[in-house]
Amino acid sequence: MRSSLAVTTPAGDLSLLTQSERREAAGLAAGDASQDAKLAALDLRLAAAIMAECKIAIGAGGEPTLLQETLTETFRGVHLAEIILSRRHKIEITSLTEDDTAITFDTDFVVDPESGLAARLCSDQHVRWCASKIVVVYKAGFTFATIPGDLKQAAMDFMRLAWAEKDRDPSLKSEVVDIPDVRRVERGFWVGSVPGQSTEGAVPDIVAGQLARYRNWWIS
Repeated sequence: MRSSLAVTTPAGDLSLLTQSERREAAGLAAGDASQDAKLAALDLRLAAAIMAECKIAIGAGGEPTLLQETLTETFRGVHLAEIILSRRHKIEITSLTEDDTAITFDTDFVVDPESGLAARLCSDQHVRWCASKIVVVYKAGFTFATIPGDLKQAAMDFMRLAWAEKDRDPSLKSEVVDIPDVRRVERGFWVGSVPGQSTEGAVPDIVAGQLARYRNWWIS
């Protein structure tokens, strides 16, 4: 089976944090707007790193995100017990056509809104999908107002760590400054992976551990 994913209506903003949450994570006063532009840009970079860590499927016409989008996914040569949609969380199927014939939710198929698993029905019993082409139009992801607390906390922690270490080389292991004969600097650097850093990407382990619910373990 082959599938392709297209973003029909992309998310309006890929940020995971509000302006006040970014300031809080950076340790700034609630009314301190001096770093807002830098924090907003950092928020987008960190959100992208989280999406990469979670292996969120990339669709034509938009960047990967856990925020709500409308997507069109086309499957060809389908012979499966269940279809696995490439995006998950709060799935709402708008339409599903099987070899150009529209079929009906709850009567002809059902979908789990969290996992994105869609099952074919016949006489209210699960049967295998068997079609040359299936096209699914669906919404997936969270609205900004309904971002889950653990995802929000992961983004906050990532922002806090990234802001605190923005001027530090993460590969620097140690630094010794010897002043007596007017300054001598010795630096040691990590070789290979940096401790505390995810082996799969830029997300620190402490943040990656909070993303279990959102990580995709399969390739659709």
